[in-house]
Amino acid sequence: MNAYFIVIFGLLQVADGIVTFFGLKFAEVDEVNPVLNFFADMIGLGFSITLIKLAGLAFIAFLFYDRHKMKSRWITTTLGLSVTFYSWVVSNNVMLVVGA
Repeated sequence: MNAYFIVIFGLLQVADGIVTFFGLKFAEVDEVNPVLNFFADMIGLGFSITLIKLAGLAFIAFLFYDRHKMKSRWITTTLGLSVTFYSWVVSNNVMLVVGA
């Protein structure tokens, strides 16, 4: 079950990066993440989104390769809640971009 949650969370990261890029580039929505705003001003929007999402995916890859050590139900619950929350974040971003 943990592997499933980790893979879904990784796919949500990719989806969030794509939706964020299109929303900021073409739909004129505002970004509320100060870290992304800082790096976008310094190195450009596409490159900064790519770097931030790659850092997140690197952590997710670490979790995936270390998943056999995750035996606690608390870890599974936390992963499930993280996927649920991030699903809401991505769907909310999609609605903002489509509605803009």
